[in-house]
Amino acid sequence: MNLMQKNEYMRARLVVKPEVEAAKAALDKERTVDTWYDYGMALSHAGRSEEAVDAYSQGLVEYPFSSMLYFARGRRFMGPKQYDRAIADFTMALRLEPDVYLYWYYRAVTNNLRGDYAAAIYDFRQALRFTQPLERYCIIDWLFTCYVEAGDKEGARKVLDEIEDDLPSPDMDYDYKQRVRLYKGLETPETLIDRDEIRKHVPDPMDDLRLDITTLLFGQYVYYLYHDEQEKAGQVLLEILKDPYEGAFATVKARAAAKERGLI
Repeated sequence: MNLMQKNEYMRARLVVKPEVEAAKAALDKERTVDTWYDYGMALSHAGRSEEAVDAYSQGLVEYPFSSMLYFARGRRFMGPKQYDRAIADFTMALRLEPDVYLYWYYRAVTNNLRGDYAAAIYDFRQALRFTQPLERYCIIDWLFTCYVEAGDKEGARKVLDEIEDDLPSPDMDYDYKQRVRLYKGLETPETLIDRDEIRKHVPDPMDDLRLDITTLLFGQYVYYLYHDEQEKAGQVLLEILKDPYEGAFATVKARAAAKERGLI
């Protein structure tokens, strides 16, 4: 499996949503890295995150050199803000497969969430080394955010020159592409959120788009922060928290920013 194929495979594994009973039956039939991973994902989507951690841990007993199971368990530690444990697992995944950009990416996100912007920037830079241009909108977006949050507006501005204006991108990165377009001046805060356009990139007709809208709203917040429009930035944070999509990185960051501003 070459690097491009590996990246495509890992992106696909991020969004699997098996039913618990079906995943458990598959695991009982054959105990592999994939069936342990799917079982953990099924438990997670059923709201049984602690059981998912236990499943991944048991999978690692049987497959102690599985980077994917370390990665999967690390993601589960992010929700309850067990950031040190998440970083430990992502680091193990990277020791085993250092060329998987998603492992760098999630460790970078975790570093950002705990406020270590320098470490996050380093990890995002490493992630860029192992991606194709069309995979980079999410990384460029996070890099821009890191620099803005660190108070380095010049660094943020320079990051935008590292990606072309309108590359094709995976559907799962549509929101990040839109945010980068906003930062580049190709969109405005008023045109950023278009439900009909979002729907073209969301394959599940039952999806209510709340995650996408929350993600895009946080992009508006970063935009206003970059342009030093503090009142508008605060208003967007409150808009996100009016009906928060729990578990979204944008919600976690919006709540922390709102508390820091004394808005909640």
